Amino acid sequence: MVLCAVCGGISAYKTAEVVSRLVQRDDSRVRVIMSRNACKFVTPLTFRALTGAPVSVSLFSRSADAPDHPIFPHIDLAGEADIFLLAPATADAIARIARGHAGDLVAAAALALPADCIRVFCPAMNSAMWLSPPTQENVRRLENLGWLRLGPRAGRLACGGQGMGRMAQPDEITACIAGCLKRRASLSGSTILICSGPTREYLDPVRFISNASSGLTGKSLAMEAVVRGAAVIFITGPVCPDHLPRHPRIVHVQVTTAAEMLEAALAHTPQANAYIFTAAVADFAPAQTLPQKQPRGPGITLNLHPTEDVAAAVSARRRPGTVAVGFALQDSLEDPSAEEKLRAKHLDAIVVDTAAAMEAYSARYRFIWHEEGALRHADWGTLDKPTCARRVLDWISEQIS
Repeated sequence: MVLCAVCGGISAYKTAEVVSRLVQRDDSRVRVIMSRNACKFVTPLTFRALTGAPVSVSLFSRSADAPDHPIFPHIDLAGEADIFLLAPATADAIARIARGHAGDLVAAAALALPADCIRVFCPAMNSAMWLSPPTQENVRRLENLGWLRLGPRAGRLACGGQGMGRMAQPDEITACIAGCLKRRASLSGSTILICSGPTREYLDPVRFISNASSGLTGKSLAMEAVVRGAAVIFITGPVCPDHLPRHPRIVHVQVTTAAEMLEAALAHTPQANAYIFTAAVADFAPAQTLPQKQPRGPGITLNLHPTEDVAAAVSARRRPGTVAVGFALQDSLEDPSAEEKLRAKHLDAIVVDTAAAMEAYSARYRFIWHEEGALRHADWGTLDKPTCARRVLDWISEQIS
């Protein structure tokens, strides 16, 4: 059952669309609870009409006027939930749930959820509220507790300004919830090792060779894996904190250089039964790192040497029966050298993208994999990174199921 908790924000009208779409799916049973402030934007009657079920607004909803309401909705409904959707997730609701408050129905229900319930929240608020340190701290707290975050997105806000704070669109939320229902526990018991982000190869204490990898693909893959019940070993180069996946089943290993990423990956290789190499590892490193900052001068000559291929080295040492998927950034999706990379790196499949994918939310992808002794190709077209992650994990699930 999907338990949707609606909070007091103008984006509540979008939640009505999400509920409507979920109800129309054959695999979804949907119930709705609301905060009292949410009722000022959308009425409980709207959601009752959409779901055909009573909508609870307070901790003690049953009365002579509403005998069909559960006596203790925060217990009765939360205990049945497979997925808990908080949308819109206001700054106040995020703060109360993150701090363990239970003074209203929505926060109390969030505390009463079963341990294996998938928790999703969709922030929506003014951009200044979203960027405020207390809100960001509360968001990280929820993510660290295993909540999956969708959004917010940038655009025009209800207050008339522009900025980050719009709730994710109904089609994105619906796709996420529907996917969670379908894929829930499909990788339970599996451990997936993911190498993500860029590496840095230092010339001196302040200068380094690196690239524009944002780590967003790795984050999408990690969060998709935990939705499916997997444990994740997440080895990442330097990225901004917002691009790090957070969940109790994700173990973070922070590295800087290619050599450090290889060492960390090899140390965890025996634990994993699937490997995803999406890190943009530097191909070359300075032959010597200077101990002091090189002074400005007329020029500098760099002596570089190749780094060891992390994907190839780890994949060559993995156990039989495991699965390895790599990512290859090429000048074009049709570049034939991607097939050679698949073979040289001992991979089972490879996702091909281009430089346009770096720091972008969506990109074009091509998937190449081994099947019955031959190489197969599929043009995935333009996908956002969470959708690309779902397709990669779909394929891995089929291989290790």
